[in-house]
Amino acid sequence: MKQLSIVTVILIGVLSAAYFIVASRTHTFTGRWIAWKSSDIDDYKRFPYQTIEHAPPAFHFDRNIDAVSSDAILYQYKGKPQRSSLDDLLEATGTTAFLVIKDDVVLYEGYFNGYARDSIVTSFSIAKSITSLLVGMAIDDGYIDSLDDPVTRYIPELLQVDANYQRITLAHLLSMKSGIAFKDTDIPWHDKSRAYYHPYLRNVVVNLPLAEAPHKTFVYNTFNPIVLGIVLERATGQSVVQYFEVRFWQRLGMEYDATWSIDSEEDGMAKMESGLNARAVDFAKIGRLLLNQGDWNGERIVSTAWMEASMGTDPENNVPQFGDNVFYQYGWWNLAPTDTDKYIVSAWGHLGQYLYVFPDDNMIVLRFGSKIGKVDSWRQIAQGIVDIASDAETDVQ
Repeated sequence: MKQLSIVTVILIGVLSAAYFIVASRTHTFTGRWIAWKSSDIDDYKRFPYQTIEHAPPAFHFDRNIDAVSSDAILYQYKGKPQRSSLDDLLEATGTTAFLVIKDDVVLYEGYFNGYARDSIVTSFSIAKSITSLLVGMAIDDGYIDSLDDPVTRYIPELLQVDANYQRITLAHLLSMKSGIAFKDTDIPWHDKSRAYYHPYLRNVVVNLPLAEAPHKTFVYNTFNPIVLGIVLERATGQSVVQYFEVRFWQRLGMEYDATWSIDSEEDGMAKMESGLNARAVDFAKIGRLLLNQGDWNGERIVSTAWMEASMGTDPENNVPQFGDNVFYQYGWWNLAPTDTDKYIVSAWGHLGQYLYVFPDDNMIVLRFGSKIGKVDSWRQIAQGIVDIASDAETDVQ
C-alpha cells in the first residue's frame, strides 16, 4: 500500500478539523445537520424548548387492563401473516408506549424499551394535527376570521416574494395544497432538512418561492404548519406556546407539564411541524377531545363545526396515493369506512408515532416508538385490537 503524501495527510487533517468545528456549532443549521444527523425521538433533548404547564384538577381515565387479551395479535410483515403476543410485538418493534382506551377506560397500557408511564414521548408530525386544532380555536376566539382569509392578511411581507401569495388561503395551508415550493429530501440544502433543523424558521418561511398555483396539488409540505404558526402568533398576539398552554393544555386535565421545541432561544419559533413533547397518557386526552367532538366534560374547547370538518372525509381532500379511502382533512389523516377498514381519525408522526381515534367504537389507540419496526401497518394492528376489544367489558378496577 502506498504511503499517503504529507500534503494529503495535512489536507485530511484540515478537513477533519473543519468538520468537527462545524459539527460543534449546533446553533447553526449546518452544524445541527452534521452533528445531529437523522432525526430521532431524543431530539427534544437537543432543541431548546418552552415549557407548557399543566393545571389541576387532572383527569384520569378509569382502568380495566385485564379486559383485553394480548395473547394473539395477527398482523403482516412484507405481506406475510404473522402472529405474536402484543407485549412481544411491542418490545420487538421499538415501541415505547402503547395505550388502548374504550369508553374512557384504559384496557391496555404498556411501556417498553426503557420507557415508563412518566417518560416523555415526542409528537413529530402529530404536531401538525394539533396545529389544526389551534387554528380552529383561534377562529372560535375571533382572532382569525375564516379559513378563506389570505395568508397575506397576517404575513403581508410574503407579497414581496411573490404577488400570488395573496391567492393562498389558510385552508390551502391546512390541506397541504398551498403551492409553496418544497423539496422533500434529507440532504442539507433541501427543504425538509431546513424546516427541521434551521434555527431561524421565521426568516426561512417568509422567503419561500411558489412552485404552482394553490389548490392544485397535494404536497406534504412541512413549511405549511410553520407558516400557520406565524399566523397564530400575529393573530393572537401571543407565542404559540402561551396560547396553547392556557387555551388548550390547562383545560384538558393533563397530568404532566409538556414542552414545545423551538428553533432557537434567539428566534423562539415553535416547531409547529414536529415539536410537541409530552407523556403518552396526556396525548390520549387529545384523542378523547376528538371522540367528544371538541367538548371536555361539558366545556366547549373547540367548536362542533370545526371538529365535524376536521373529522370528515370531503372528496376534494382525498389523497389517493395513500389509499382510495384516505383523506387529509384539516391536518388529520382520516379513513372512510369500507368492507375492510373502520372509520378512523388519526394523526401520524415520523418513526411510527400514531394517534388513532375510532369514533364508531368510542376507542383510542396510541403507539409511540423509536422506529416503525417489522410491521406493514400499525393501522391494521390498531383495527385488530379494536375488534378484540369490541366485546370487552369496560367495568373499572
